[in-house]
Amino acid sequence: MLRIVSLAFILGMIVVFAAPTAVQAADNEPGWLGVVVARGELKKEIDATPILERPNRPFHFYGNTVRRKYYRGSALPRPGDVLKGGSALLERNKQS
Repeated sequence: MLRIVSLAFILGMIVVFAAPTAVQAADNEPGWLGVVVARGELKKEIDATPILERPNRPFHFYGNTVRRKYYRGSALPRPGDVLKGGSALLERNKQS
């Protein structure tokens, strides 16, 4: 019973935090890439891309903050950003 209640609570929190907020990001805001440390061709491609057009990546606090400030007008992340970054990282790890 405790497991069901815990699971329901966790799923409820995901829905609350992942729900769209009143202030939506611009349509052209980059998505998330589940790679923390890029290597090889991916690193060259990311380095050649302007910082505002690069994808957000988990643990890349400076670049993600610069992009949030540019696209949203606020440097503070939303709770949904944490979930999106974590899910991108988990999806990347599942594929490997």
